[in-house]
Amino acid sequence: MKSSPEMTHAASILGLEEWGTIRMEDLTKHIDIGVHDHEKGVTQPVRFDIEVLVAPHGEFEDDIQSVLDYEYLEDSVQAVLSESRAELQETIAKRVLDRVLKPETALAATVSLTKIEVMGFESDLGCTMVRIKHSG
Repeated sequence: MKSSPEMTHAASILGLEEWGTIRMEDLTKHIDIGVHDHEKGVTQPVRFDIEVLVAPHGEFEDDIQSVLDYEYLEDSVQAVLSESRAELQETIAKRVLDRVLKPETALAATVSLTKIEVMGFESDLGCTMVRIKHSG
């Protein structure tokens, strides 16, 4: 996966000449989600894909302190899933966005959720939410 157009656009809006992204792809969690009665109390596989635009850290060192430790992406998903049940994928995506944008160096993010093997459908169904943090 290369940097998404959303992150390139966000970098342009923010006036960045140099940036990087971190991402987590294809994390699948079985969660209780859905608005229909037949979905409640039943876990469904949901795939999470997250990309975060990060500000450059100045002088780079080959050291974890020089970058945003991207393990926090999976930790953010896990924390959101431990909260109350959500009926909508959009609700979970917004909660994940709130968490992944907490670090100061996280400038923008895109969070995609995809329900896999949706009952009554022959396709996967999902949503993507994008947010740019503006200073001030």
